[in-house]
Amino acid sequence: MRDTLRLRVQVPRREIAYFNFLLESYEGLASVRTIDPQQGILELMVPPELKEELLSLLEAMKEEMELRCSEGDLLEPL
Repeated sequence: MRDTLRLRVQVPRREIAYFNFLLESYEGLASVRTIDPQQGILELMVPPELKEELLSLLEAMKEEMELRCSEGDLLEPL
């Protein structure tokens, strides 16, 4: 997983399952790990070649739900 990039996002607590469901429907795009379920903080792990696709999807998802990237929202290597 040395080539994996990660991004932390925050969604409303009630939207965590829905967010996971949406992301899982794009098989292989990213893996989701819940960092803090109370605060709705999730970590997304994505292959570098799918970075732009993930960012596009997140922008589209912002129209459906409250979603924000954490401070320093740039993807960084694991």
